[in-house]
Amino acid sequence: MKPPKTSMLPSTAFLLPGIATVTALVQIAAAVPTTSYNTGSLGKVADGASTTGVVVDQPGAISAFQDFSSSYSLGDRTEVPYLPALNPASTSPFTIEFWAKPTGSDNDDAPIGNRLATGNRTGWVFFQRTAATGWNFRTYNGNGSTVGWDVTGGTSTLNEWSHVVVVWSGSGATLYVNGAFASSTNVGVGGFVANTTESFRVGALIGGASPYVGFLDDVAFYNTALTSTQIANHYSTASSTVAGAYRSMVLADGAVLYLQQNPPEANISLIGAVPTVTFTGILAQSPDLLNWTDLTTATSPFIPAGPLPGKLFFRSHR
Repeated sequence: MKPPKTSMLPSTAFLLPGIATVTALVQIAAAVPTTSYNTGSLGKVADGASTTGVVVDQPGAISAFQDFSSSYSLGDRTEVPYLPALNPASTSPFTIEFWAKPTGSDNDDAPIGNRLATGNRTGWVFFQRTAATGWNFRTYNGNGSTVGWDVTGGTSTLNEWSHVVVVWSGSGATLYVNGAFASSTNVGVGGFVANTTESFRVGALIGGASPYVGFLDDVAFYNTALTSTQIANHYSTASSTVAGAYRSMVLADGAVLYLQQNPPEANISLIGAVPTVTFTGILAQSPDLLNWTDLTTATSPFIPAGPLPGKLFFRSHR
């Protein structure tokens, strides 16, 4: 899939009828951001903190206008703190999905993982192998560094986007690349012990180990096993030029973590007669577009406290 053309960052405004006019804006900050915003059902608690070398607002994998990715190298990474919802029991199903456009490789690049590497290893990790070898998914079974499941397939061509998905059924792993079945053949010894302490990492493993070099986009985690049809639909929908089509599908299929790698955004909709602001980043409020107050304790969705003035503006920023 060809990447979309680079575009300007979004600025959106909405005018709602009723007793008050409420407008949502997006403020573009010049500073390097420290957050990758989760739009999955876990909400803000699953936002990821990025190290300073992560380069944001790069052309993304999704063809629709206003999709962005982040670029990683040198061990820079995004870390989502340990959450039980991102680490279900070993016998419970889950799905991990991401888009990757590698620009280099040393055959030991880890775009995503939560592996505990010290002592008896637990958790899972993806590795980018050579272009012809493809993508490698490993689990660890709590016995030293022994690999439980070790599944490899597809292709990992440099400077091209790949859609990579693993479905863990509760007893085995199936790898899909670019919407198609790639492998379920295990060359490990079997077994998987779920991680109980480590962060969910994008771009490198703990401490910057096994650094990935390239772009990563639309990282998602589901606590269900997606079907092959759902996975194929995700891949094909990525080429749609309809804004929000891919995002809507990911959320409808139950993503608890969804790091779109997009800038912060603010949107307003009417829930009944009540204007409600959904946002990522830090929400700020103004009566006149001149004086802004950060609503640092606000969570999305946010309902402005009444009575509302004649006009009320919101923006989201890093």
